[in-house]
Amino acid sequence: MGKYVLFVFALLFLACTNQPEKGTIIINVNVLDVATGEMWEHLDVVIDSGMIKSITDHKENLAQYENMVLGKGKYLMPGLTEMHAHIPHPSENNEQIEDVLFLYLANGITTVRGMLGHPTHLVLRSNTESGELLSPRIFTSSPSLNGNSVTSIKEAVHAVETYKKDGYDFLKIHPGIKNEVFDEIVKTAHQVHIPFAGHVPVDVGIDNALKSKYASIDHIDGFLEGLVPESAHVNPEENGFFGYDFVPLADTTKIDGLVALAKENKVWTVPTQSLFELWFSPIPADELLHQPEMRYMPIETLTEWSKRKNAIIDPSTGFNEKQWEKFDDIRKQLIFKLQKNGYGMLLGSDAPQVFNVPGFSIHREIDGLLAAGLTPLEIIQSGTINPAKYFNKENVFGQVKEGLEADLILLNANPLENLDNLQELSAVFRKGRFIPKVEINKRLAAIATKNGHASTSKTSTEKLNDQLLGQWKYYSRKGKKPAPSATFDRIKTIANGYWSMTETNILTNKMDSYQGGNYVLNDSIYSETTTFSNSSSLYLLGETRSFGLEVKGDTLILTGTNNDNNEVWTRVE
Repeated sequence: MGKYVLFVFALLFLACTNQPEKGTIIINVNVLDVATGEMWEHLDVVIDSGMIKSITDHKENLAQYENMVLGKGKYLMPGLTEMHAHIPHPSENNEQIEDVLFLYLANGITTVRGMLGHPTHLVLRSNTESGELLSPRIFTSSPSLNGNSVTSIKEAVHAVETYKKDGYDFLKIHPGIKNEVFDEIVKTAHQVHIPFAGHVPVDVGIDNALKSKYASIDHIDGFLEGLVPESAHVNPEENGFFGYDFVPLADTTKIDGLVALAKENKVWTVPTQSLFELWFSPIPADELLHQPEMRYMPIETLTEWSKRKNAIIDPSTGFNEKQWEKFDDIRKQLIFKLQKNGYGMLLGSDAPQVFNVPGFSIHREIDGLLAAGLTPLEIIQSGTINPAKYFNKENVFGQVKEGLEADLILLNANPLENLDNLQELSAVFRKGRFIPKVEINKRLAAIATKNGHASTSKTSTEKLNDQLLGQWKYYSRKGKKPAPSATFDRIKTIANGYWSMTETNILTNKMDSYQGGNYVLNDSIYSETTTFSNSSSLYLLGETRSFGLEVKGDTLILTGTNNDNNEVWTRVE
């Protein structure tokens, strides 16, 4: 009897220890410490209830978590922040707004600072935090404070107090505000404890702006005007596009003084350098239209962008390439010194804006900061830990650290070695939700198609990838008819180098197994590797299976070459 009890207890113990734990584990991954630049190798990171639960040394014998992601050879870091984003106006349809927010996520951006607020953005912010909307974390400005919206001290006080009461995260300052009205905005903002950020009105000037303690000055606005000697006796209203017309008068020896003033008053800088390298630059609009990310914008938007660019760089406006090169050089000097000796740099590109496609433009911005002389670590910090400091949210996001929200990106290569590797995403985690690259690629393809952009595939492999794109339902084994009493639905999603598959019990409508990863096409040989799975598919993790592949219309035939899985699938999407 005693032996029987011990035997039953042993079975119960094994059953309990083999039960999957709640949450997701990223196995044997390299973790970037963005505070120091150190890369910690061979770690297991557990995510539960949207938070980073634990970070431990990799163990060979792992408990079975509900979801598992292979991290070997991959790099985990905090998601990026776009500090000068624009969320579409409610005049756009909901689908368009959601597409823009997804484009940020698709590029590893897990937080955005919306720079032109609207009451509906407060609702989006709430829906994002509740998980109702798949979106980056949202911080939103108030509606614009500008020379038309606040024309008197009374209006200024009312606007600041109202926007504070409404719950906006900060005030957006635009051009045109008179100095006495601006001073009242500053006074009231400090009284009610709401920060302000954005442009520097011409009547205010950079010195007064810095001393008023902006939370951030965007576009490096006002700095170039501040380099003009008083002896030049210029009319400040004749500064041109962000000071471009004052380039011949600029005294760059004055940069250090402005940088010191920014540091003294704790004013962050958001350069939006990509705006000046794409919109306000000599590059022809036709050339920019051929950038691959343009397929994710509606054709009518691209047409409008072309008109705006051509108008602003038309020779009749006084634009010339030689002066632009000097303008660009001064901006890069400012960026470099504001990083090295100023208060700090924040990553932001101003998107969507002329030829700045949401999400994708942040990588153009990174290139601009690199060209200005910033190090890869400084640039990464400007998009991770610095925004967390800016918002006083270091205990919420910005690092891979126990107790913080799981806003993370999993990369296929080391970003410190090459910042282009930030574009080599394997997955994004937003508040713990796992968004694999297959889901990202599938949604991107749908956005491009909806916007009327035809595929530009040329090679036979690219054409075959196009044929594979979409969702497929398991039909039968090759040469067999479907089983009349099938209990499970199997759906495979394939999207440009990545795949996933779910198996759902038809009777209970509950998902039984889930797995996915990446695939390689070599002529007609399709090889898929499983890099993530739930506990039911644990046995497949790390396995590579190869198939001979045929696509006949809406039928996909996979013939196993190192396995006996000879499968027929039919297209469902």
